[in-house]
Amino acid sequence: MNDDSRSRMLSILITLWSNAEFLIYVFIGLTLLVAALGGLGQLWGHYIFPWLGGKIPLDVLQILDGLLLISMLAEIMQMVKISVTQRRLSSEPFLIVGLISVVRRVLIITAEGSQFMTGDLRVNERVFELMMIELAILALLLIVLVYGIRSLRQQRLDEARSLREEKREHPEDTPDIGALLGNH
Repeated sequence: MNDDSRSRMLSILITLWSNAEFLIYVFIGLTLLVAALGGLGQLWGHYIFPWLGGKIPLDVLQILDGLLLISMLAEIMQMVKISVTQRRLSSEPFLIVGLISVVRRVLIITAEGSQFMTGDLRVNERVFELMMIELAILALLLIVLVYGIRSLRQQRLDEARSLREEKREHPEDTPDIGALLGNH
């Protein structure tokens, strides 16, 4: 096999690989969309419509828990969209999904905490201690995630400012801000 045919074969394989990758991302996105819409439908069917009909009391915690899960799915869909359209992986949506999941877990722990105030005091003290440890870890994780999101946004802002200054000094050979930020 000569170099020209190897190069052609490699080009074909890379094209096939890219098309397969694109299809996988499309199907992942569609699956996430179906899951998010199904989750919304389930929330409305189990909580909102029965509450509107006066059949059950409004369970705000369960609704909020479901909405936070759907928000996580929406953020993951955003990651998939960025991967498909811009052919790059962005870290900020991962941090946002982590932030939403931490907030979701904090809400669940605090809601479950009221259940452990009755019954066998020795067992409940241990459960309460474990819950407080988990809440402390989640609080630290919350701080780290917020700092990470803030740092990434500040970095993008600094890059845009630097590019604007460079464009003023050398307008003929400076890339576009949208190209730098991946918004083409």
